[in-house]
Amino acid sequence: MAESSGNAKLRLALSDNPRGQAEPAEWIGRLVALGARVSRFSSQLRGRQLVVVLSVPRRDFAAALIGCGWVMASAEPMRTDTLEVFRGLKAHTPVRVVTNREVITDYFMRLHEATDPPRAQLGGSQWPVPRIRAVKVLEDLSLSARTPRPFPGALGRLACVEDSWDFRLAYPAADLAIVGTLSWLREELDALVSREDEIVIPKHSAWGRNSDDVGTAQGVGSLNNVLLPYGPKAATWFTRLYSSAKFADQFPFPADIRSIVLDGAGAIKYLSQIEVPVVVCVLDRSVADETSAEIVVQLRNSRSEPLSLRAELGWTPPGGVEALAFTVAL
Repeated sequence: MAESSGNAKLRLALSDNPRGQAEPAEWIGRLVALGARVSRFSSQLRGRQLVVVLSVPRRDFAAALIGCGWVMASAEPMRTDTLEVFRGLKAHTPVRVVTNREVITDYFMRLHEATDPPRAQLGGSQWPVPRIRAVKVLEDLSLSARTPRPFPGALGRLACVEDSWDFRLAYPAADLAIVGTLSWLREELDALVSREDEIVIPKHSAWGRNSDDVGTAQGVGSLNNVLLPYGPKAATWFTRLYSSAKFADQFPFPADIRSIVLDGAGAIKYLSQIEVPVVVCVLDRSVADETSAEIVVQLRNSRSEPLSLRAELGWTPPGGVEALAFTVAL
């Protein structure tokens, strides 16, 4: 991400009420920066697991913000020429396309190059090829879907991913999981994030959910627009959300997950069973439960190598947050 999202002077602001005032705070940008820093550091792990543990006064928004940093720092996909991709496809090939208004998964049927401009037929609809910003060929498709094109808003501008956003939507890394209380997480994902110097409180319809408001939605973005949780009707997604109460049902864990955020004691109890390159634990000090802290300390004391947050990750926690990091063998 850009320098301004790291240990930065510029502050980010959150608003959980579309009609209320956004509240700027230093910790917002710091937590986003942590997600970005561990993403970059993950390439150096080489068979070891990075564990970062945060002790926060309250868990609100912490897991979502760290997850946003991870998503924004993911590698840019390789860009392809849309027309050339369509020219190489056979009928009934499943594809994901990104237009200026929507993300669509459907079957490519045929390319009409006799028209000006050329038109691609997807399922029962036709699209001028110049209006399709990115296309990816899918291995399979269980259900056709259309969703409004999400806008990354302030976080996208800070991370300088707006230029590559269409390809990120077409080729999502989809390598992040967050485990916690789903009702809390989903409520937090509706929050808007903005820069302190450009706080905008939009109308509710401008959050990117209504394709008629695309123009006004470009300047803002919700946490949901950045994390893009998986869902059965989602045309594209970055993040899996799991309930900590039912997390044991997910084992064995999907092999394509590279990072997981354990939000609260109910999730952290699974720490020793998770074998992914990066794990971030969020300890909520407002909850009187020492169990999760004991699990972390036991793992750190048994077979870990300490890691300096400041020297090796280039990150310092915000005020009121205690943190430590270490690595263990996978």
